[in-house]
Amino acid sequence: MRTTIQLAAALLITITATSRAQVSDPNKLIAPPPPPIRFHGTHVAIPDLQWLWQYTQPAPDGNEAGLLVDPHFDSLLKDNLKAPQSFFRDGKVPLSAVARSYFGMIFSPVHGIDNRYITFSSCVPHDCTRHGLIWVDTAPQHPIVVFAATEWATEGKPESNPDAEYNLWVFSSRPLDPEHPPATLVTAISDWISPAAPQHIKTALVIDPDGTPHQVNPTVLGATPSLTTKN
Repeated sequence: MRTTIQLAAALLITITATSRAQVSDPNKLIAPPPPPIRFHGTHVAIPDLQWLWQYTQPAPDGNEAGLLVDPHFDSLLKDNLKAPQSFFRDGKVPLSAVARSYFGMIFSPVHGIDNRYITFSSCVPHDCTRHGLIWVDTAPQHPIVVFAATEWATEGKPESNPDAEYNLWVFSSRPLDPEHPPATLVTAISDWISPAAPQHIKTALVIDPDGTPHQVNPTVLGATPSLTTKN
């Protein structure tokens, strides 16, 4: 009898472990629906970031159009992008609203990476020289949301010139090591900002959640430096 119980327990553990293994890869499943929106006054709270996985389907392109109209997307920006900003309208617009303005013109694939990271990009409607990228680390204990943006450097070559210079801002919901950012973030920025006709980055800044800026060489972030950028 004891042997039978032990065998049954071992079988149950095996089945449970197998089930966990089967659900460990969100890209192979139909993601659960997003959690219900909970209102606390005027604030919308999001329990976690796992709801994003559903928009990586259908692979390989996902569904950015659906993601951008999901009400959780605006909450994601408001809850995670609170640093002061000075590059857009003299800093008079909240960072979350600035980030929202960068999405809605051209949709990109929503990529899931290593069952942990999600990345997607777009550009400002009617001004697609201004590119925006969202990179998310969905780790349950320490999730991170990064918004990266480019904007033409007003001095120097005009936007129509292939060698025109741009500035790059990288805002993070958690402090990053500016000289050693996460490798998957660097790859995401490189894939986003350095296609066949890359934007040449004059100044690259990593911004802490409290607004502290850290100027880095664009190559540290995977971006293409301009000819005037010093090493």
